[in-house]
Amino acid sequence: MNAFALDSLPTFSEGGPTKNVFFETDRIKAQIMGLEPGQEIPPCRMENDVIFIVLVGRGAVSADGDERVFEKGSFLFIPKECMTRSLRAEIKTAVLAVQVKS
Repeated sequence: MNAFALDSLPTFSEGGPTKNVFFETDRIKAQIMGLEPGQEIPPCRMENDVIFIVLVGRGAVSADGDERVFEKGSFLFIPKECMTRSLRAEIKTAVLAVQVKS
């Protein structure tokens, strides 16, 4: 078993979003992303399903043009079939991102 205190993992930088990979196996990759207000993870293509759990903050996530607002406590699932996905923070935001490798 592995256990992590998620509230101690986020980091933030005015220079851009931060990513802290804290757990990885052949099937799972878990990371905390930290975004300051207005920062964005630009559109990208992923080969894996991704689960986002918003630990703190508010913003929007977009997948293939479908944009959804999120806030603390939100759970978002983006299947690998989506061609693009991006994330934008309105306020200081920390997101747990879990890639489920197939």
